[in-house]
Amino acid sequence: MQYLRKARSVPCRWVLARNLILVAATAAVTSRTAFATTACNTPSNTSTIGNQSQYNKISNMDSAPVYEAGSSSVAFVTTPDKESAKKLAHGIIERKLAACVNIIPQIESIYMWEGKVNEDNEYLMMIKTRTARIDELSKFVRENHPYSVAEVISLPIQAGNAPYLKWISQTVLDSKEKRENENE
Repeated sequence: MQYLRKARSVPCRWVLARNLILVAATAAVTSRTAFATTACNTPSNTSTIGNQSQYNKISNMDSAPVYEAGSSSVAFVTTPDKESAKKLAHGIIERKLAACVNIIPQIESIYMWEGKVNEDNEYLMMIKTRTARIDELSKFVRENHPYSVAEVISLPIQAGNAPYLKWISQTVLDSKEKRENENE
């Protein structure tokens, strides 16, 4: 019995730690107060570690206009296994429907389905994209997902690291920019 208690406590701690990180990341992405809307990298508030050329690279990235709250989103999709998650992630990135997909293994889902409470281990995909592309992303997931009813939910990003948000917008073109590039 004591062996079972020890065997269960270690994975539970890992699961708890992973879940706390996921909740914190989600809260940080969706909370306006979590980050400034623009980065302010001046020599007085940057770390003394590193050299001036690293500072210049960061400064150049921050010369972007102020981030428009809600123009990017994080979408969440669950899958039954790692292979399904990776296949969807590759398709999403190849089609430039998102800039990045994180796959979080072995989340525990408890849900109501066909009148019964179900409990399953799933994989969670955290997908960073432009809000304007959520409908296309949802359509792609629905057409390629192993579940008959795929979970696709999104939350707008209110604020964050300005260079990262700029990278999302440069990597994932909105529908209008996509059409303009195709016509060229």
